[in-house]
Amino acid sequence: MANHNSKHALLLLLAFMGGIFSLVTPLTAQPTMYERLDEIVQAEARYDLFSGTVLVAEDGKIIYSGGFGEANKEYHIPNSPETRFNISSIQKTFIATLIMQLYQENLLDLNDPLTKYYPECPWGTAERMQVRHLLNHTSGLGDYRDNEEYRMNSERYRNIDDVLPLVFKQQPAFDPGERFRYSNAGVLLLKGIIEKTTAKKLEQALEERIWHPLGMDNTTLFVGGEILEHRATAYMLADDGESYVRVQGEPSAYAGGGVYTTVFDLLKFDQALYGEELLSEETKKIMFTPVEASPNYAYGWIVVDFGGTKVIYHSGGSGGFNSEFRRYPERGYTLVVQSNYPGAAFELANKIDCMLLGLPYSLATEADLHYKLGMHFQDQELYTNAAEAFEKNLTAESPHMPSLYQAARTRIMGEFDQETVVNLLDRYISLADESTRPSIAAAWWRKGVVYEQLGDIQKAVTCYERCLELDGGWTEAIEAVERLRLKK
Repeated sequence: MANHNSKHALLLLLAFMGGIFSLVTPLTAQPTMYERLDEIVQAEARYDLFSGTVLVAEDGKIIYSGGFGEANKEYHIPNSPETRFNISSIQKTFIATLIMQLYQENLLDLNDPLTKYYPECPWGTAERMQVRHLLNHTSGLGDYRDNEEYRMNSERYRNIDDVLPLVFKQQPAFDPGERFRYSNAGVLLLKGIIEKTTAKKLEQALEERIWHPLGMDNTTLFVGGEILEHRATAYMLADDGESYVRVQGEPSAYAGGGVYTTVFDLLKFDQALYGEELLSEETKKIMFTPVEASPNYAYGWIVVDFGGTKVIYHSGGSGGFNSEFRRYPERGYTLVVQSNYPGAAFELANKIDCMLLGLPYSLATEADLHYKLGMHFQDQELYTNAAEAFEKNLTAESPHMPSLYQAARTRIMGEFDQETVVNLLDRYISLADESTRPSIAAAWWRKGVVYEQLGDIQKAVTCYERCLELDGGWTEAIEAVERLRLKK
């Protein structure tokens, strides 16, 4: 009997415990890193804000990779991680690494004057301009591509020597080492120094010293007109904003453009920079250290502190292509984003950046598409279309701050009715928060401009003064207040 009672008690206990367990709601599983990354990327692709490839790795191990959109729209060829993209200025990281190899091997010195390699150089500062100044963009040189002759006939410049006369025509803007000025002309001179020092063409030197040793078999200098397998085609929005058109023409690979590579190959390069296969620790320390005149640009790499960690990276953009190559040595992350839409890699990489570092980010929505279209129409000076696109986001339930401000700005540029502009700006100011403080100041300044156009001087001065309360250095507002007070 006692045994029966004990069994009965046990059954009651189990039933009771089961009741307790049934009341407990299971914890919702937290999304994995892969799922969070995929959510970000898929949102961008869903609204056709992104077309390209993405790779994220941790300590060299790939945790996310994929292709989105089309590499070629005419033939509907999809992007994949094996698709090659023009990485534009990211090529500077290869150039810098090769120059540092030559320095490490005592084949050149970072203090070598430019005249050692270009005795024909006509500038008065050429004797004082050193290899290091070319590497960290403190040479005073600018961009030979600004030359009208180059813009009109870029396809004619097939090698470094073709471009040198254009470089030498542009005088340096300041003494070497004085300050930072991003310079494609300086990098072109570095390419020539590589060829002179190694006695090899640039592509051969890169292939033998970096790409082949690392197994970067899908990386090459592309000379326009050739056939290149798995090559992405660059596109941009058509004027009507309803379709994409192919971007025509590319700068010569030797003159100003064209390393093509994949996300997988850039990961190989990234991982090699953690060991000594390419460069010694001492040499890498020099390469990754900015100088006083260039606080965020080292030797071929941008170095910043962001999200509580160091980020070493470079961006690239030209002819419809856009790429981001970001390294987080203290966290072990690598991020590569390549796109055949202008600016798309930058926008996506910034969101992934924040996710990886635990910072706030937002997923793309239809509002971002309207904003993109609005900016596109504004660039085309199609102000009516731009205002219509921006105003699609002006719902009280989901205010899209940039669109609200841009709608008002577009109406000013398009000379629409001022009352509508003032209402839009008032709405922006009332909905904005401290995170948009700089553009609140801009909104007050814009209101001042509108009231000045309407001839209401008192309201204009009030708006300009409110702008200065938020941003005391707003030059246009300072000048406007002084001008209108004299007018009163």
